[in-house]
Amino acid sequence: MTDELFTIRDARADDKPVLDAYANAEGMDAIPDIEGVRVAVNGDDEVVGFIRIALDEEDGTAFVNPVITHETWRGYGVGRALMDEALARHGELRLVSRGGSLPFYEALGYERIGWDLIKMALVDDCDHCELRDECGPVPMRKRLD
Repeated sequence: MTDELFTIRDARADDKPVLDAYANAEGMDAIPDIEGVRVAVNGDDEVVGFIRIALDEEDGTAFVNPVITHETWRGYGVGRALMDEALARHGELRLVSRGGSLPFYEALGYERIGWDLIKMALVDDCDHCELRDECGPVPMRKRLD
């Protein structure tokens, strides 16, 4: 047990069912594996949020896909901490904001970019999604200066 509200660590294999449940609760498919996944955990080592970073095989660009905070932990800085830590590790993050998450990313200083800067697999996911109009996807990025 720790005095901190939450800490961040690498995901472990036994975290995967929780990660998949969180993704499913947000209307997403299960994550393919735990590679590139960091989790925020409470003092009892229970996952309260996670971020998955997918690296572009050609140029190493880091893409957030996805970042999710359990609904009872929203407002405690979990998502911000996960994003900030990933940005510090990679120097630049790109992502596609969906639905109501745009204000979150804008508050963190992310800027809108063109679809040409987003990995083709993510573009294809959006192009073929039947909820695209409802979701309103927006490509974004932030770089450390």
